[in-house]
Amino acid sequence: MKSTTHMNRGLTAFVIGGLIGGAIALLYAPQSGRKTRELLMTEGQETADKVMKSIREAQESVLKTIDDAQIRMEAMSQETKERLNKLQEIARTTIDEQKGSLRKGYSDAKNVVNE
Repeated sequence: MKSTTHMNRGLTAFVIGGLIGGAIALLYAPQSGRKTRELLMTEGQETADKVMKSIREAQESVLKTIDDAQIRMEAMSQETKERLNKLQEIARTTIDEQKGSLRKGYSDAKNVVNE
């Protein structure tokens, strides 16, 4: 926990330092306001493009993960259905065997009583 907090503080300090340094560099830049605005627009657009690309890649990754999970679930579902069918067949066979056994026992008991 402590190392994560220290790392977050360090990252925050680094980002803030970068922003302050960038602001100071803009204030003391030897370029005209128009050139500085063009530079900011260009860099801003490049950053926005990189962010959008990262978002698209993350979306694609999430969609692929969802598709893979769905395929695994469908396979598991099919396997579960097959097992359920086997269990139903075992239950039917067992019930049929028990019916036969009960009929024989009833018939034997009836014969003993009628003797």
